[in-house]
Amino acid sequence: MITGVVTNIQYFTMFDGPGVRTTVFLKGCRLNCRWCHNPEGVRHYPEVFHLWSKCNDCGQCDDICPTGALQVVECLEQDVTGAAPGSISVKIRDKMVRKIRIDKGLCLGCRQCVEVCIQAAFVISGEIMTVAEVIEKVAQERLMYENSDGGGLTLSGGEPTAQPEFCLALLKAAKEKGINTALDTCGYVRWDILNEMLNYTDVVLFDLKNMDHKVHKEFTGVSNDLIRENARRIIARGGVEMRVRVPVIPEINDSAENMQKTAQFISALGLIEVDILPFHPWAGQSYRLLGLDYPFTVGEWYPVEKQEAIEEIFRANGLKPNRLGG
Repeated sequence: MITGVVTNIQYFTMFDGPGVRTTVFLKGCRLNCRWCHNPEGVRHYPEVFHLWSKCNDCGQCDDICPTGALQVVECLEQDVTGAAPGSISVKIRDKMVRKIRIDKGLCLGCRQCVEVCIQAAFVISGEIMTVAEVIEKVAQERLMYENSDGGGLTLSGGEPTAQPEFCLALLKAAKEKGINTALDTCGYVRWDILNEMLNYTDVVLFDLKNMDHKVHKEFTGVSNDLIRENARRIIARGGVEMRVRVPVIPEINDSAENMQKTAQFISALGLIEVDILPFHPWAGQSYRLLGLDYPFTVGEWYPVEKQEAIEEIFRANGLKPNRLGG
């Protein structure tokens, strides 16, 4: 029986492939992007997080951890109010909060803190599920897929190919039930593994984060050589629709030079459209809720005028930019 670790199953998603879809987030990633919007999905195993917003500081967990992994700290937090899409005018309020940080190196995952907390402030990110359990949930929405112009299952993460056996089995099972499949990937995976997955994939959502080798490694932890090569291989292979998605991250990949190189690379692949995902302020909420440090300023939407300038670069290279979520 094949099992995997799932962080979330999200229904009625609109930006994870054609039509209305069910997106299954698999846990684990080979990259370590500083701006990751799903920090709970990076590690490859179920783990405990502390939701400080639910904590009432009752002290029930103070002595419960057998390894001393729970550490109480006080830190300055930025509370954001009044933000609106397309606006960079927000109210930011500084406040001191008491947080419990979990030393992942000491945490055994014994769940004693989860069981003792009456506020449900400790949660487990990552549920071990079978292929049959996941597909049963996905198949419940079959009527929605059929009525939404190509909807279906999208595997995301984390990085779904980081669980290669589970990912492949899910794609196979979905196709056996006649469900459209999409694979949302960073492309950092051995070609023989990816190539087999593509046999059961209708759409590939392929992320391009930065074209500069040095910058890509600095901010994601890995080179982009394999990623670029896999993008070319997918096109040469054929038999699957490919959509490139470009996250726009301030001061990391949003320079005119990088966007020009990105547009040229996509155009050389023979593609016509590109999906652009502009940076948004709510990316930091997961970090705040999970007691993690967020590396960007809280509460800032990516400026509209800069977004429009980037889109113009893609148009100048013969591409049609589609702005998602911004």
